[in-house]
Amino acid sequence: MRRSRRISQLLFLTLFVLLFLLTRYPYKAWTPSDIFVQSSPLSALVVLLASRSFYIAMLIAAGVLLLTVPLGRFFCGWICPLGTIIDANDKLFKHRERQSGGARLRRVKYFILIFVLTAALFSVQLGGYVDPLALLWRSFTVVVYPVGVFILSGLFHALFSMGVFEDAVYSLYDMAQRTILPIEQPHFQNGGLILLIFTAILVLALASRRFWCRNLCPLGALLGFFSKHRLTKRVVDESCNRCGVCLNSCRVNAVGDDFVSTNIVECIECGECMDVCPEGAIRYSFGLNPPGAVDFSRRRVLQAGLLGFSGVALAKTVGVNRNDDRAVIRPPGALEEEKFLDACIRCQECVKICASTGAGLQPSLLETGWEGVWTPVLAPRLGYCEFNCVLCGQVCPTDAIRELSLAEKQKLKIGRAVFDKNLCIPWAEHKDCLV
Repeated sequence: MRRSRRISQLLFLTLFVLLFLLTRYPYKAWTPSDIFVQSSPLSALVVLLASRSFYIAMLIAAGVLLLTVPLGRFFCGWICPLGTIIDANDKLFKHRERQSGGARLRRVKYFILIFVLTAALFSVQLGGYVDPLALLWRSFTVVVYPVGVFILSGLFHALFSMGVFEDAVYSLYDMAQRTILPIEQPHFQNGGLILLIFTAILVLALASRRFWCRNLCPLGALLGFFSKHRLTKRVVDESCNRCGVCLNSCRVNAVGDDFVSTNIVECIECGECMDVCPEGAIRYSFGLNPPGAVDFSRRRVLQAGLLGFSGVALAKTVGVNRNDDRAVIRPPGALEEEKFLDACIRCQECVKICASTGAGLQPSLLETGWEGVWTPVLAPRLGYCEFNCVLCGQVCPTDAIRELSLAEKQKLKIGRAVFDKNLCIPWAEHKDCLV
């Protein structure tokens, strides 16, 4: 089972990376680059609550939730690419053998989930900041991809300067330009904060394995609610000698202190305990489980809801709030500002595909207020919106950017250019200007 899970994780991570790299110009219509982000039930639910609108791709997320009911949190253990990266990263750190306890800390993810859903009810979109799939795509776009392009381009330039295997190097370079490399080196503003968050998720492995998954991930919390009556069952027979190997190996601390019981809400179906058991006393089967209990009391739910409501009130009334939508230029096809902020999950898919043409789209910071952090804006001094490109609408996973035909896009006004005649040489000085 462990070998099967690792193969599944590797295949889905490879698919994620492949779809990420294929999200570029020229874009193939058959490439479902947004399917991973669309498969997140958390993003779909938050957008549904915040925007009060339904988009067809929500059915993919609904399918994941429906499968979670009988199969438990299989998505976390077998599919989630961020979970796979965290598993690989955890190999670099040495962990304490005893991992029991920590129940209070793992309640935090349920607290975050209630907070995010409460904010969504009042049309404040926070799900995109903490959803693992949107978070991973954002980190790849703004941090991993630019660094990878810089290293790969530098390697090619070094080989060119050395003059070795010129024909082979030029062939590889030509292939890389057609498949991976953008027109020019992408530069993204606000990348430092995104890098810090992604690094922190990986460094948390110093505390325990899958620290993010077991304690902080709101998607895992949502899937946990739906796995309370799962049909997959961990069975421990009488040959168990209470050695504790299964408890120590459980990456999400789902094995009880008695080594027999299982927290089915937390278990991610990895099968690690079965494979490491020296007595072969553990197996997985299908059958009814006693209903699982989410480790989160009604009082905690009320506290999280009140805190979420307070956060909404602060976001709406204190400090930098939503600015006039004329202060920034949104991608062509973007919904009206209020609806756009509710539907956009800050995944940066539009920013990634724009990087292969003009790199004009950038993740914002406070240009559009607290609610608009990391939403895409056009930065004309850094790049342009290609007149013959409609790709951002094709890859947006939540329809925050409508898909336009080329004719519709070319007639659409996304902003107004203004120049100061007093500074313009032909206007002010009546001279020719070659610029």
